[in-house]
Amino acid sequence: MLGTGQGDLKLKHSQLIALTATFTAEPIAEPLHFWMNELESPCAIKFAPYNQVFQELLDPGSTLSMNSCGLNVVLIRLEDWWHGAKGLGIGDEDYEGSKARVQRNAKDLHDALTSALSNSRVPFLLCLCPFSELVQRDETLAAFFHSLETQISDDLKDFSGIYVITTAETNALYPVKQSDDPKANQVSHVPYTKEYFQALATVIARRFYRIHTPPHKVIVLDCDNTLWQGVCGEDGAMGVSVGSAHGGLQEFVIAQRAAGMLLCLCSKNNEEEVWKVFENNPGMILKREHFTSSRINWQPKSENLRSLSAELQLGLNSFIFLDDSAIECAEVETRCPEVLALQLPEQGTEIKRFLSHVWAFDQLKITEEDRQRSHRYAENTIREELRAQSPRLEDFLAGLELQLEFLPMTKVELPRVAQLTQRTNQFNFTSVRRSENEIERLCSRGIADCHVIRLRDRFGDYGLVGAMIFERQPGRLEVDNILLSCRALGRRVEHRMLSYLGRMAQQEGCDNVRINFVPTERNKPARDFLESIGAVIETDDGMPCQILFEADRLAELSSLMCGDPSGDRGSLSDKSVGPVQRV
Repeated sequence: MLGTGQGDLKLKHSQLIALTATFTAEPIAEPLHFWMNELESPCAIKFAPYNQVFQELLDPGSTLSMNSCGLNVVLIRLEDWWHGAKGLGIGDEDYEGSKARVQRNAKDLHDALTSALSNSRVPFLLCLCPFSELVQRDETLAAFFHSLETQISDDLKDFSGIYVITTAETNALYPVKQSDDPKANQVSHVPYTKEYFQALATVIARRFYRIHTPPHKVIVLDCDNTLWQGVCGEDGAMGVSVGSAHGGLQEFVIAQRAAGMLLCLCSKNNEEEVWKVFENNPGMILKREHFTSSRINWQPKSENLRSLSAELQLGLNSFIFLDDSAIECAEVETRCPEVLALQLPEQGTEIKRFLSHVWAFDQLKITEEDRQRSHRYAENTIREELRAQSPRLEDFLAGLELQLEFLPMTKVELPRVAQLTQRTNQFNFTSVRRSENEIERLCSRGIADCHVIRLRDRFGDYGLVGAMIFERQPGRLEVDNILLSCRALGRRVEHRMLSYLGRMAQQEGCDNVRINFVPTERNKPARDFLESIGAVIETDDGMPCQILFEADRLAELSSLMCGDPSGDRGSLSDKSVGPVQRV
């Protein structure tokens, strides 16, 4: 089951999936085309010459090196490095020599991949493919290959832009009764059955989807017959049961929370009765503190989802809704089509398998920001209580005791900056999505600089909340993109960001700051902000424009908006901040 949501992956540019393998891999083309068409993202599929893996990774003119948009796939069957396509030669006198050669090739693969990544415009997917039955019958050799697979995967896991899937992961997701095809392998070095190539194509398409699609951010859960078996309003807190199936669901969403997803409840129930289950039922694994927010009432669930979206300041297209009721899922699909609504299987024993095949739940790389997300949203609840008690915005901001840091991006911050480009919608000036590798190449070659913004207040640390990508040009600072997490909006951080750019331009001797902006349906808060400081944006959604600000006037923004907490010193919408150029 895809479970991708509406309109998630409709890539406008020409995409290419380039493949290189240690074996004949062309049978994968047909099922791979099928999946890309299912994703409404048909891609060209191109195979490198037979068994030219290292040449493809190291030659700047190769098929993989020339791929500018899409995905590079490297298919490795480790036993092909033993004696090549001719066979293993089990019991051969040169057993130790063959083993050493495979280990050397594995090291060379690591070096070639990481070298290729530094010059690549697209990410790499390394698929470690299963061994033959001949290997599996030799316990010593099988253990050697399994160990080497694990080592390769572990050594590459921290490299941005390289994703690895092992034989065990593919087999767990898509078990195939017979993967080995000895006859086809002997005749033309096609080592796998048609069924296994279909499974492998599915894994590649699934990873392509996850790599190129902004991830979901919120899981909203029903309660009765979803988190537990039974109806708490009728059976009571101790009468509902949490068996292995529903317990497994709870463990699954807790793991998703640890990977950065926010958990919310949306249940038609009496609130007191629901919380009694969490507090008193010994089978419950989920606890009240796991949830960022809840809507437990008798309103339509679509209305509650909109309310949660407004509270969390996250778009409905980032929501996944889980419910056992077909009627409730249909109501959400009709009235909130952006939400991915999933009906759980009637048979509890099918829940685990069902969840494992929802592609939207896949988590490829987890950052420290992901691990802290739920905690930081919990801190924000306390801030909102302060906001409610503050008669004016200035009083609220003064009470927060905000502390901002502007710093050049370091390598360790690269994953979070890439994540901001992929996840941030409301305050994203261009909506351009970039991978870690693309940002690293942009900055390491002196094309652009990236400065990050860290924010904290007396209630806690927001973490890395923003980024500014810019380059220095004669007479001006050219801003490629400005990004700010939604949880930092409303604190005038955006004013300080532009003030920072204005002051930097002054220091560089530049008179102007030119900002690239692409209005979209989803970045209206960014547009509203620009217009509030004097910009005139008349282009249609999706049409880029360039806005020229005087550096001196931008530098004043911080003092105008934040310098006097006792009151506003005039509306900046009344102050012209330089002329506007529309392109």
